[in-house]
Amino acid sequence: MERFSRWIRFNSWYFMRPPWDTGITPPELEDFILTHTSGKALDLGCGTGTNILRLAHAGWDVTGVDFALRAVNKARTRLRQAGLAGKVMAADVTRLDDVTGGFDLILDIGCLHGLDSGDRQAYYDHILRLLADGGTYLLYAHLHNHGSEDLGIAQAEIGWLAKALTLARREDSSDRWGRAATWLWFERQPGKENDG
Repeated sequence: MERFSRWIRFNSWYFMRPPWDTGITPPELEDFILTHTSGKALDLGCGTGTNILRLAHAGWDVTGVDFALRAVNKARTRLRQAGLAGKVMAADVTRLDDVTGGFDLILDIGCLHGLDSGDRQAYYDHILRLLADGGTYLLYAHLHNHGSEDLGIAQAEIGWLAKALTLARREDSSDRWGRAATWLWFERQPGKENDG
């Protein structure tokens, strides 16, 4: 029932413009695009497709996933209108069994921090399965605040991910509403065993 009510809530946001759908590719992703050779990218929680469009323009083979059907339809329309190839799927990021791996970039800007603790292990299992050797998992998330209802990502989770992958870079900041947030660049070293 909770999953269904979350689905209704996210779909209803897209009758308007959700506050997280800025229509602007963040500088962290722009920098990544400028410093990496194009490859295969997966955007988890792609919304209306701003970042998959930017990646596709830069020559990336893109796949977007979002929970909200209205967002998925808008992203598909935007790709088509721009004359760009790409795949956009309506799916739950904790249920990606039909997605095949080998992604050079897995991007998550604000999706993980909305998942409850019961869904996170399935999400992480998919990240570890889908990320290619040498690939980057680029994550933007709110930081968990113990006195807040905002789920965020806890320091223990960051530590766990840093064991399974390599934490190459971290930049802490705050979002436009003053909530503590972080950008994390995880890399899968070629030949590194999954310690997760």
